[in-house]
Amino acid sequence: MLNVAVAFFGIPRNSEICFPSIEQNVLGQLPENCNVRCFYHLYRIDEVQNQRSGEQGQLKADNYHVFEPMTGVLDSTDGVLERWDFERVKAVGDTWGDEHVSLRNLIYQLNSLYTVSNMMEDFDPDFVVFVRPDNFYHTPLPRYVFKRPQARRQNVYIPDWQWWGGLNDRFSVCGRDTWRVYGKRIEHIFEFCEATGRKLHSERLLKYVLLKAGARVCTLDTTASRVRINGAFAEESFSPKRGMGKRENRYFHLFARLRTWFDRRLADRSEG
Repeated sequence: MLNVAVAFFGIPRNSEICFPSIEQNVLGQLPENCNVRCFYHLYRIDEVQNQRSGEQGQLKADNYHVFEPMTGVLDSTDGVLERWDFERVKAVGDTWGDEHVSLRNLIYQLNSLYTVSNMMEDFDPDFVVFVRPDNFYHTPLPRYVFKRPQARRQNVYIPDWQWWGGLNDRFSVCGRDTWRVYGKRIEHIFEFCEATGRKLHSERLLKYVLLKAGARVCTLDTTASRVRINGAFAEESFSPKRGMGKRENRYFHLFARLRTWFDRRLADRSEG
């Protein structure tokens, strides 16, 4: 039987708004007659403060209730920065120029991904859907990506918008041979910085590790908006042109779209 894991990570800012869309457009799109398990690593915090987004407010405890039937842990941020040598990360450079606040939050996010990925090892999934719980999913995941799992072992499906010079890291569907690369990429942050000569950058790090692993990157038309702690939706551009970056990334995007077209044809042939 097909094993599909759903991995939640980060902070659930507004589950009352977000989780119904996750139920409909993520969980509701998973194949019937497969073995589905949901995992989570979430930070239990009382207050959210984000200087970049202007977000500040109390985080209600009931945001965590929807995850209680799943497998996972509520964690604190204590010791996370020390574990991943944040002082060395800071020394490479302040990517967003906000006194390392965004860089710190990225380490927290990558650590959450890493931890939830370790939880899934014994389940041995054929596919993993990585889901940020603070996003409202406007449109459904395509069902075809879960067909023919052996042919899609190396596939990674990412949103076709906001690549920011790398690859959108908001959510994804990963095949058997790629979910560890996606989920455990924090192990490669210093390798990325040394190989590229760049400061740590979330989308560029994702592209670096996936290409190095030989992953087949495909695109998803699924869209999602971040929901702030006050219930407001962040302004999002779903244009694939925005943030595409240099010419090399535009060519990479073109080939990813072509690969996606052939991947859809694979699904069509399997139904024929």
